[in-house]
Amino acid sequence: MLKILKTFVLAVLFTAAAVAQNQQLSGVSWNIGFPTGQMASYIDKTSYGGFGFEFNRMVNDNVSLGANFSWNYWSELSQDIINLNNGAVSGTQIRYYNSFVMLLNARYYLSEKSAEFKPYAGLNVGAYDILQRLDIGVYTLDNNHWHFGLTPEAGFLMEISRGTYLNTNVRYNYAFSSGTTYSGADNTMAYWGINLGLIWATGWF
Repeated sequence: MLKILKTFVLAVLFTAAAVAQNQQLSGVSWNIGFPTGQMASYIDKTSYGGFGFEFNRMVNDNVSLGANFSWNYWSELSQDIINLNNGAVSGTQIRYYNSFVMLLNARYYLSEKSAEFKPYAGLNVGAYDILQRLDIGVYTLDNNHWHFGLTPEAGFLMEISRGTYLNTNVRYNYAFSSGTTYSGADNTMAYWGINLGLIWATGWF
C-alpha cells in the first residue's frame, strides 16, 4: 500500500507541475452515497454524511487535470444474523462503513469556453481507505483495508455568478478487492455517489 501512496503523491506533483501555468478550478461538495453489491449486503442505507474537496487546472479549453479528496459515512442498526469467519452471530448491531478517498482526475468539458452551462465527463483513479466496523453488545470489530479504485463520472457546471459555478455530478465508485470482509468474502466495494457543490474558477471563463 505504501507503494500505491507514493505513486499517488508523485502523480499529484507531476500533474500540478505540468499544468502550473494554466487556470485553476477549486471546489467543495456535499456527497450522497448509495451502496451497491457487496457493500449493500452489509449496509443498504443511503449516506447523507459525506463531503469532498477538489482542485483542477485546465490544460486547454476542454480538458482539466487535478485531484479530489472525499469522505462518506454509513451507519445502520440491524437485528439480522451476520456471518463471521468463525460462525454467525445475532442480536442488536450497529454496522458502519467509512470511505476515505484520494483520486487523480481528468475531465473533458463538452461546451465552449464561454458557455454558462458546461456538461462534462471524467475518470478518477486512486486510493480508497475503507473501514468496516461492527458493534454488537460490548464488542467492536474493525476491518480496515486500502483499495485501488476507479471512478467514472458525469456532471455539469452552471454559472451562478462571475467565477462561481454550481457543480453537480454522478460517480460510480469502484474499489477493487484487497482482502476479505468479516465473513471471509471478497471485499470489493462499490457505491454510487451524487455530489452537489460549488466550483470557483480563476481566469478560465
